[in-house]
Amino acid sequence: MNTSLDPSAHLVADFRQGSEPSGMVELASGIDALYLSGRAAVPDELFDILELARTKAQSCGTPCPLEIAGRPVVIAQHSFGRYRFCLLHEHGRVGITPSAHLPAIRVQPRSQFLHSVGPLEAVEHFHELLEPAVGPIRFTVARLDLYADFQGWKLTGDDRHLFVVRGRERDTYENGHELTGFVFGRRTTNTVLARIYDKQRDVIRTGADYWNSIWGSRYDRERPVHRIEFELGRSGLREYDVHTPTDAVEAAGALWASLTETSDETRSRWPVAPEWVAVQRASIRGTSCAAERVAAGKREGSLRRLMPRLVGELASFAVIVGTERLSDTLLELIPAIHDLEATRGFKFHEKVAERRRQAAHS
Repeated sequence: MNTSLDPSAHLVADFRQGSEPSGMVELASGIDALYLSGRAAVPDELFDILELARTKAQSCGTPCPLEIAGRPVVIAQHSFGRYRFCLLHEHGRVGITPSAHLPAIRVQPRSQFLHSVGPLEAVEHFHELLEPAVGPIRFTVARLDLYADFQGWKLTGDDRHLFVVRGRERDTYENGHELTGFVFGRRTTNTVLARIYDKQRDVIRTGADYWNSIWGSRYDRERPVHRIEFELGRSGLREYDVHTPTDAVEAAGALWASLTETSDETRSRWPVAPEWVAVQRASIRGTSCAAERVAAGKREGSLRRLMPRLVGELASFAVIVGTERLSDTLLELIPAIHDLEATRGFKFHEKVAERRRQAAHS
């Protein structure tokens, strides 16, 4: 692997603040995205099945359940980028195309799945899911995201000039006067894009509370979490001689070292801020969080976002039916739902099953 390259988003901090301890605490580090391209000889019969199912989904206006080689998936009514067929699975998204100009398969595992089972185990899962239908698949890596999460770093928008970046492109994002993140480089180069942003804010917005479990007891809810993230596109991966998923996992540590240190002979002699030294030394040890902890965190996040809306709607219902207490309101709710079932011709358990499928594949 070539670690002497200096990608367009090569990032090093030069705060020139002396050598006092930074006080930064690493919460987690590793691989957060591993997108795959797969070469396979997809049978024509499968394309026929997918075309019929996609047409049905389009006519219904909603994703439709589908079985491929006995494996349950859901097909979307839309494409997945340049891939005509978009299959939705609880552990990720799969694109399939008949085009000879693209790899036949595209796989985007969910972040929470990567963290719950580990990256190579996630790749093996998609082998087992797809190969009974499409035959042997040779996966290569189309995108790799490396990350490290820290607390104890005080950053402002003015600090954007204190980062040594080979490329000229840098963007600053703020919410009012509060810094929310930096982006260095451009995704369109398909080489390396670097991001530093408030992951805690992102977790609150998306409901991905499983990160609380990954961060563990070191996490202080009262302080922001700064994520340092490098996104390597296909061209960047090839420059580093990373091709297969195994290459990506084995090279993660060396990639992090190369991407956080400068090869510029003059700049390499500049004093490096202790905060960035902590970033350079991130463990990226690839540990995974137990699946049940990740699932529990996802559930907590979903409830946190749902409950305010649910309580508001229930309060409106109480006003309509004339109740005050929660227990009385719930007693009135049950017959009201039964009446709706009778007039609209549906069953509550059917609605639950439908929403469960949607939640699993959204």
